[in-house]
This record gives sequence, C-alpha cells and structure tokens, in this order.
Amino acid sequence: MSQAEDLARGPNQAVDVNPFFFSGSDLSILLIHGLTGTPYEMRFLGEHLARSGPRVLGVKLAGHAGTPEELGASSHDHWYQSVVAGFERLRVHGDPIVVVGQSAGAVLAARLAIDQGTEVAGVALLAPAFLLRRHVWWTLKLLKVAQPWLGRVFLRGSEPDVHDAAARQIHPAMRLIPLSAVLEFVQLVTLVRSGLTRLTQPVLIVHSRRDHLCPPRNVDFLLNRLGSPVKRVVLLEESFHVISVDSEKARLAEEVTKFIAQVRQCLNCRGGAVQQTDAY
Repeated sequence: MSQAEDLARGPNQAVDVNPFFFSGSDLSILLIHGLTGTPYEMRFLGEHLARSGPRVLGVKLAGHAGTPEELGASSHDHWYQSVVAGFERLRVHGDPIVVVGQSAGAVLAARLAIDQGTEVAGVALLAPAFLLRRHVWWTLKLLKVAQPWLGRVFLRGSEPDVHDAAARQIHPAMRLIPLSAVLEFVQLVTLVRSGLTRLTQPVLIVHSRRDHLCPPRNVDFLLNRLGSPVKRVVLLEESFHVISVDSEKARLAEEVTKFIAQVRQCLNCRGGAVQQTDAY
C-alpha cells in the first residue's frame, strides 16, 4: 500500500506531508505535529512565524506520513528521538529555541522542555492531549495490559476533527491506525505527566472549547501542574481538535507569534512575570 493510499485526501487535493525548514535569525522555533499526523498540519503556522524573522523547523515524527505498518513499528521513544534530532539541528545556530507542539506533539514538546531545561526558552501547547475523553482513556488503560498481543490490530481511522469543511476535505488522515501506536501514546502521556512540575519555561496553552478528542479540562489540568510562573491561556470558540488548520488558524498563528515576542522580551527576566489567562 502506498503513502498516497494510506493518507486519505480529497479528490485531486495533494498536500505536502514532508518536514520543512525556513531560514531565519535570532530565534529558532521547533514545530511538532500530532499522533497519526504529518508536518502539513504545522505548515501554515510555520510559514506565518517565519515571516516575522526566526528560523522554523517542522519535524516529521518517526513512523508517520507513511503506512500504518510503519507507524505500528514505531514507539513513543522513536517519536521523541525525532523531536530531539530537530532540536539539535536548531541548537547549532546558538539562538534561543521555542518549541510548539500540537496534541500528542504538545506532550512531546513538554517532555523536551522538561529534559532540556533552560535550553528551551518557551513552550506553546496547542490542543494538548494530556487528558482524553474519560471512557476512551480508561479503555486504553485496560487494553495496555494486552499490548504485546496487539501489534497487528488496526483501528479504522475517522475523518479529521476539523470544523472547517474545506480544510477537513484536504487534511491528510490515515485510513487505518495501529492500536499499538495509540497505546504507545498512553505510555508517553503517563511518563510526561509525572514531570510537569519541572516544566518552568513560559507556556502558552491554546485549546478549543469544541475539541472532540481532548476535552478543555486539559487546560485546568496543566495550569494546576506546570511549574512555570508564566502561563497564558487562549480558548478558541469554533475550531475542533486540529486547531492549526481549522477555521481559527489565523488567530492561532497570531497568538503564537505574540507569545514568541513575549518570550524574546522575557529571556532576561524569566522569574519576574506573573500568570496571565486570556479568554478563560
């Protein structure tokens, strides 16, 4: 089965699912897509951010943008290695690095910020997936016991959780999703949750009230656990889960741009800011 067959797209609507890099200076931004996603979902945001001058790298997580079998053969450690490789590629430039992740990519971004400490200047968590709908989460926790026997079990993929019909039609989506990858994600979340108090960099959280996959209570969960003294929340009203491509993507891009500008200003006064909460 080819990549084109595995990534469902609208008729005659091919999109670029490859990683991307935009050159810039003074600051670097690492963009991380979500589980079963591709760099495409971060490209609009990346192009917008690059216009303000920083260099921007959108990574492709290991096992993604290919076949279900390739995704099923990857683990959450493989995904994280992709993130670390992107971070190291940016670190050689010697500029501050801001990490932006969406959904499972937000969980990976948090792990990187915890591990790298002050080497990460700021973290933007878009539709963070630390909490799923309760019945989904507990079902997955129960299935985790049988994980060694589920390597060849595939779930039928649903259409992307995107409100905008035109964006939904062209958004790449896997027709089959390996259950093993979903269970790897549960392990990743469990791992990162325990370290959230050690995430002390400035944080932006953007979430939609209409997210069908990750409930808005993710926001309270993070506000109560993150160690950062600088937390800003933006809640969207119309978008569904994949907010970087949905109907409020322009506002999202502006909010991330604003956050990065604040990080630039705050780099030398990291301890002096107070918590901010917008539209919450």
